[in-house]
Amino acid sequence: MKEWTFYSMLSILAWGVWAFLPRFAVTWADPKSAFIYQVIGGILTGLAVFLVMRPELGIDIRGIVPSVLTGVVGYLGLLFFMLAIRSGKVSIIAPLTALYPVVTLALAFIFFREKLNFVQMTGMALAVLSVILISYE
Repeated sequence: MKEWTFYSMLSILAWGVWAFLPRFAVTWADPKSAFIYQVIGGILTGLAVFLVMRPELGIDIRGIVPSVLTGVVGYLGLLFFMLAIRSGKVSIIAPLTALYPVVTLALAFIFFREKLNFVQMTGMALAVLSVILISYE
């Protein structure tokens, strides 16, 4: 198994649990409070990674700015997710919000000129169709 495949599978597992656990949190806490505690969890995770892996922190602004923005938009997405699952079904909201790669693909196409082949485009269309079918009530 390639290294990226292994880490991709761990990512899917982590994000699957990540999308499931907040439903418990917002059952007993306001979404904004649950969000704050999740941010604390993120800070603790970042601190643990720093202490264990000892990465060298770069000072090149070209890397710092997008890294900080990644954290900002990631946590905003988390906040909106928490607000959504407070009143909606996590079984529908999680797959719906998992369509975020469609936005990523559009941005990669625009800014990096990345191309999609027919199979990849078909896969994205099927992913959208699957969310429609999952969301059908």
